[in-house]
Amino acid sequence: MLLKFRCKNFKTFKEDTVFSLIPDNIQDISYSVLEKSYSNKTSKGLCSAVIYGPNASGKTSIINAMSCFKQIILRGNIENVEDNRYDDYVSQNMGLIPFAFSTEPTPVEFEIEFIYENNKYDYELKIDLGLFDSEYDRKIVSEKLIVNNYDVFERTKDNITINSLTKISDLLLEQFDSKLAKKNLEVATSNLQTKELFLTSDFDSYYSKKIVNNIKNWLKNNFIVVNKSNYKNLKPIVDIGKNEAFIDKNINDIAKEAGIIGTDFCYAKEDNKMKLISVFDKNDNKVKGLPSEEVESVGTLRLIGISPYIIVALQRGATLVMDELDSSLHPMIIMNIISVFHNDEINKNKAQLIFNTHNPIFLNGHLFRRDEIKFVEKEKNTKSATIYSLSDFKTNGKTPVRNTTDYMRNYFINRYGAIEDIDFSDIFERIVKGSI
Repeated sequence: MLLKFRCKNFKTFKEDTVFSLIPDNIQDISYSVLEKSYSNKTSKGLCSAVIYGPNASGKTSIINAMSCFKQIILRGNIENVEDNRYDDYVSQNMGLIPFAFSTEPTPVEFEIEFIYENNKYDYELKIDLGLFDSEYDRKIVSEKLIVNNYDVFERTKDNITINSLTKISDLLLEQFDSKLAKKNLEVATSNLQTKELFLTSDFDSYYSKKIVNNIKNWLKNNFIVVNKSNYKNLKPIVDIGKNEAFIDKNINDIAKEAGIIGTDFCYAKEDNKMKLISVFDKNDNKVKGLPSEEVESVGTLRLIGISPYIIVALQRGATLVMDELDSSLHPMIIMNIISVFHNDEINKNKAQLIFNTHNPIFLNGHLFRRDEIKFVEKEKNTKSATIYSLSDFKTNGKTPVRNTTDYMRNYFINRYGAIEDIDFSDIFERIVKGSI
């Protein structure tokens, strides 16, 4: 369960930016709150969040930040790589882009806090990237790990501090010997590399493989980040084994319920890659069809593309973060998906759903809690973006925000910010007058 993600000096976010899924104290609303235990304690997290803001405000940048940080930890370093094993164009190029308008180099910062396997992890990383438009030899400035609210280690450029590990003794290596702690620390310090994480290298080897495996397993399997909103043909999360083709009943049931009737969908192997096929004939364990991208609408491709991610998130109790989940889809489909995540009888594994959107129909107090509705706004003078929640507004005064408030109307009359007053009339009038 994701509790918090923080970034600083990344893309549009110059200042500390915290994306929190820790519920506010809203007395009149109890739904959409998850509970998970760790180390004899209990923590609460929001089930979902929707992010609003104008174009180029930073809605996608916060998702990019999550993806980049995830891949850094999984790779164990801050290098760029050539392969495409993560099938993710943002993380593939390790798009570590500092805030473009800084005049002095400032470290890019990331931090994530989550609960997994009855433990709470809080990991922070700072990276020196130089200025936006300069060629620079990137370096790790610092790392910090907190487990179950206890400071475990802190690494600076050339130094490591390891605190007493007795409070997390059950997570340490079986062969860990506290008598060798000083020697291990000396070796680890001498092994420090400017581009490699201490977490996934010597801390993993000398102190706790279990902690590192838990962090990496959660990031790999339970933190599903989809960056690209126009990526219709998402790689399916399904193993078809040795078969040449595989019809997923669940995917086809979802398609039929959404009104896509008369076509079955099949995943087929082609050049060791999986391709979505629209089936028009099947018999004797053989299927005939055409590539779906040639015959189906963009909305159909989008629904089939995202369905495996939603299924896996609900099965694993994962956190699903998706750029413009509702792209090309009818609002009723998205509303139903949201309601599934909010349904305790279905979402028994406590999955979370996070997405950004431009569609104001989801600004609804019956659909989302006030602390689940997030806004991203870019300050025109500094060009830096900030994130805030609808619950940050008071419930009294000139612009009260209560459960009965018409959120959509207030958003469009600019009560909450994160919206642009746009008028193209003068531009197009000039263009038309100047045309031949």
